[in-house]
Amino acid sequence: MDTQFEVITSIKNPKVQHVKRLKDKAYRRSCGEFVVEGENFLKDIPAQTKVTAFFVEKDKFKQFQYILDSNKDNDIYLVDGKVMAAMSDTVTPSGILATVKISQVDENIEGNVAILDGVSDPGNMGTIIRTCAACGVENIIAIDCVDHFSPKVIRASMGGIFAVKVLEKSFVDALKLLEKHSIYALDMNGENIYSMEKIDLPFALVVGNESKGLSKNFREVSKIISLPMSGKIESLNAGVSMSTALYEIIFGKNIIGK
Repeated sequence: MDTQFEVITSIKNPKVQHVKRLKDKAYRRSCGEFVVEGENFLKDIPAQTKVTAFFVEKDKFKQFQYILDSNKDNDIYLVDGKVMAAMSDTVTPSGILATVKISQVDENIEGNVAILDGVSDPGNMGTIIRTCAACGVENIIAIDCVDHFSPKVIRASMGGIFAVKVLEKSFVDALKLLEKHSIYALDMNGENIYSMEKIDLPFALVVGNESKGLSKNFREVSKIISLPMSGKIESLNAGVSMSTALYEIIFGKNIIGK
């Protein structure tokens, strides 16, 4: 093991306390940092992403050395198992995590948009971010949603957080950004998405809150579309609904490149 790195063995260490506090939204936003955890996330982290520090479990140094070798300009700390467990947001820590700078987001929107209208579940938020990245929908507008930099959202996004931009907006400000977009919203009793002959581009697709559904604001400005149900169940969760609809629009209706 390379001895050039500082070794941290106390949970009370200020750097450890800083990582632990980044689980809190207010602290994340005040510091302008969030935590990314796990080998699969960190081995492919984009070059333009500003990593402020790596924390690696001492016993797993060799396992993750290839990641550290590619990030020698960053601060790197070695920690013992109890310290990693204290910093980690998972039951079984992977042994490596990093603090990452929250970058400024360009508010110019080009192309199609996914709109999250009050999505509160981190798993749903992360799933939608991941699906948008997979479908090439690079713009997400979040209105009164769970924080997209929370550890659970970051994990559920599976690296998608680095492939999209998320703008936190009010309904009024969102509409100003969508003046050239055709707005479609997922809700019951709308037009069957599989029966629609075309989607007007660029589109903005809205999914509502898990329990309350679509807000009145978006009901009034959107074309309502629906996913068909067999009758044995009334609805899908927000993450599945948005993912299914995006795949049908992007790939099923062959709008790629249009």
